[in-house]
Amino acid sequence: MFNITDEAEVYVADLFAQQDEQDLGLKVDIEKAGTPAAAVTFNFCYGKDLPKTYTKFDYKGFGAFIDEANFEYLKDSEVALKTDDSTKKLTITAPNAKGEVPKDDAPLEEKIKYSIAAEVNPQLASHGGFVELVEITENMDVVLNFGGGCQGCSSVKVTLKNGVESQLKSLYPEIKNVLDVTDHSQKENAYM
Repeated sequence: MFNITDEAEVYVADLFAQQDEQDLGLKVDIEKAGTPAAAVTFNFCYGKDLPKTYTKFDYKGFGAFIDEANFEYLKDSEVALKTDDSTKKLTITAPNAKGEVPKDDAPLEEKIKYSIAAEVNPQLASHGGFVELVEITENMDVVLNFGGGCQGCSSVKVTLKNGVESQLKSLYPEIKNVLDVTDHSQKENAYM
């Protein structure tokens, strides 16, 4: 599935030996796979607790579990061990994790989702927020749902009009309006 250098394999096997737990495995996941914000994560797990979509890959001293949905994203990946002075850490190069920028002839929905992931959400993340595409109507209205720190935030209308809408309309002039369908009465996590 992905290549693990000999040094990294020995290092990970040693981590497992220190745990002294039977049936412990390494769960490899990708958060936000196929988007510019994709990140590969490693966690200890028990294979019996994972959904059936996870496949076990055997390495020397441990097994790695990977969800079938992430196979394509982890293709051509390599896990290596990086040593700085006396500190060791695992690094992964996953050239397919972030997916590809949609081509010009891609559906508008695909292009908007990519733009939200690549440009809009990284800006909203500084306030603990994010936005998701709900739909594109026949009238070319883009319907969004805000979450995290943006849900219930007193500045969400300004963020929508001056931030998200202006960004998306500048990229996709065919958009007529950008609408918010979020229930902003939930204010527990609101930024402001």
